[in-house]
Amino acid sequence: MRFLELPKAEFAGGELRYIFDTSACYVPEFRQAEQGFEVRLTAVPMPRRHVDYITRIYDPRLTDARVVTLLDNAGERVGYAELAMEHDGQVARITNLLVEDEYRRRGYGSLLVSRARTMAKSAGAISLRVYVSGINAGAVRFLQLQGMTLVGFSALEDELMLELGMKV
Repeated sequence: MRFLELPKAEFAGGELRYIFDTSACYVPEFRQAEQGFEVRLTAVPMPRRHVDYITRIYDPRLTDARVVTLLDNAGERVGYAELAMEHDGQVARITNLLVEDEYRRRGYGSLLVSRARTMAKSAGAISLRVYVSGINAGAVRFLQLQGMTLVGFSALEDELMLELGMKV
C-alpha cells in the first residue's frame, strides 16, 4: 500500500465518478435539552435510489488543494482524497473522498481519512471537515465511524457538515 500525490499541473480538472445506491437519507433532528437544544442525525427510510455523479479535482475555487491516491500492493488505484484549507488555515476540508466500488469495505476509506488527517495536521489545521449529501447514507455512516460529528447542515442543498477536531 502506498500513497501518491497527484500533481496539480497534470491532474487539475480530472474527474472522479461517485456511484452509490441508497435507501435512507440522514436528516438532522432537533430536540429540546436542559440548556438549549441538541441535534442528532436520524436515518429516514426512502425508496431505493441509484446515484451517479461526477466531480472534478483541483477545482480552481479551492486554495492549497492537494490530491492523493491510494495504490494497493499491485499498483492499482483504489481511492482518492482531496484536501483544501479553509478559514485561514484553521480548518482542512476533505473536498473529495472516493474508494472505487470494487475496493470498498476493505479499510481503504479509513486509510484515506487517516492520510487526510495527517496532511491537515501537518498544515496546522485544528479540525478536519467534510460536506456530504444526506442521501449518501453509506458515506455518512462511514464518516461517523471515523469519529466525525455533525456540526452544521444546509437544508437547501441537503448537505451535512461533519467535523473531526484534532489535538495540535
